[in-house]
Amino acid sequence: MASEEILHKTLRNADGKPFAKYKGITNFFTTEDFELLVDEVQNDRAGHSRMRVRVSMGRAGFPEDTWSTTTRRVALADLIARRFWESARTYARSPIPKTDGGVVYIPRPGQEILERGSVTVTEHYVEASFTADLPSSGGKVNALAAEELIFGRIGRIVAESLMYRAYKPAKLYNHIHTAENAEFIRSILPEMGLVAFIATGAILPRREDDLAPLVDAVPFDCDDSMKVSVAVPHGEPITGLGIRKGFTVLAGCSRAGKSVLLDAILAGIYNHIPGDGREHVVTVADAAYIMSEAGRPADSVDVSAFLPGEENTKVESLSVPSPVSEAVAISEAVEMGSSLILLDEEYSNPCIIRRGYLAEEDDLIPLSELGRSMGEAGVSIIMVSGDRSAAEMADCVFKVGGYHVATASVDRRDSDRRYVFPNVRYPVSKNIVYEKGRKEVSVTAQGVRTVEIGEYKVNVPVSGLFDTAQTRAVADAVVVARELMDGSRSMEEVCRIAVDAVMTCDPENGGSMHRARPRPMDLAAVLNRHPQMLCIQKR
Repeated sequence: MASEEILHKTLRNADGKPFAKYKGITNFFTTEDFELLVDEVQNDRAGHSRMRVRVSMGRAGFPEDTWSTTTRRVALADLIARRFWESARTYARSPIPKTDGGVVYIPRPGQEILERGSVTVTEHYVEASFTADLPSSGGKVNALAAEELIFGRIGRIVAESLMYRAYKPAKLYNHIHTAENAEFIRSILPEMGLVAFIATGAILPRREDDLAPLVDAVPFDCDDSMKVSVAVPHGEPITGLGIRKGFTVLAGCSRAGKSVLLDAILAGIYNHIPGDGREHVVTVADAAYIMSEAGRPADSVDVSAFLPGEENTKVESLSVPSPVSEAVAISEAVEMGSSLILLDEEYSNPCIIRRGYLAEEDDLIPLSELGRSMGEAGVSIIMVSGDRSAAEMADCVFKVGGYHVATASVDRRDSDRRYVFPNVRYPVSKNIVYEKGRKEVSVTAQGVRTVEIGEYKVNVPVSGLFDTAQTRAVADAVVVARELMDGSRSMEEVCRIAVDAVMTCDPENGGSMHRARPRPMDLAAVLNRHPQMLCIQKR
């Protein structure tokens, strides 16, 4: 640990010298207002330096009740990350005048309150990880500009984001309480017999960039007879629609809001920031969205529940047909522990929803016939469908119109189909080519739901990934999973270990500032869609 004086001296001794002299500040410095940890200095002016700023909790001043539980700590760190990003855009969005450096970067948070690697809150300190572009003039060290970056720009960002006094207490506690209320609702869904809860007054339609609710949108509501009330830790009880375990069909005319409602239910696997509109749309954390993915690969996936009469019910193909792709995805989700399957007929093959006309001999068993049995086995279904057979075999049918949900009376029909859980698979990575160009292992996030492994891009439209920081974490977890996939561990175990590993901060190996915690099942969704993925079933 070095003093602020040594930092000043090191910079001034390097002033005007080649850029590589900046390497001398790779150290842990204590300044008057914060501690600066320079983990890695960029090689040249085109790169980015990795840094951390740390403030003791005593100096930061955040009350203990803002970080005393896991939910509160995650929510507080999420809010600090948002304020850090806003301050960096205000003070360090562009280079320092007459230099080519000075930009400070942290990943922009989305609408979800997530465990983010960019900010760490402990009982001892608050720490933010970021990149900063060290300034130079003509490729030479510019000491004065570097001091302005550290003590000016970064100092102001720290003062506005890592100090309790910079926040309005009402806003800070509202952020924490909103997350805590949602997490409380999620925790009691099972004992209430529910898989999802949608608060009345929620704003479900999204703006085109998905960063805010749609202006002037119709608030969500439902019939009074359908409403349930939940007493939350903060504020008055929250009233809304509770969707019970089992097989539920959302029906209604086109443009009635059915698909938007289903999208909101998927988004409810995470807590949302105040003002998002979906703060109290809460879903069990392991919900999986299923859609047709004709042509996707699959290996050793057990679909015996959907093809009980077939001799071989292991799907092994580089190109799976449309209806089978959905059966495969459902089995993969259940294998990862999913207790809720979400399905929209707009994105599904009709064969997976209901049995076709004059298709009584079809070996493929549709969800309409399996839905109740799946619910009884602990795997609920929420399906957007206007199909009569699906509605008649469902446990519950809701009529959606103008973001209002009403009960629907339907003549029930029974099915003698019984659901069986898929066999567990054990992945093996020996066939996967991770190499690209000169890199022996190249795995990168290409979009919110696209990961490039080697030279192959894996698109996962069904994943519960909403933030690019989550996708970066998935990409890094794929690298960790490479060493774990030796056939001795199940897919669930591999993905759980890999996600936990990448979310453990390790500054020497790049830290986790660009990551936000994904679900293990979303990592599995990426691995399952790689054409070179190999899995085995143990008898």
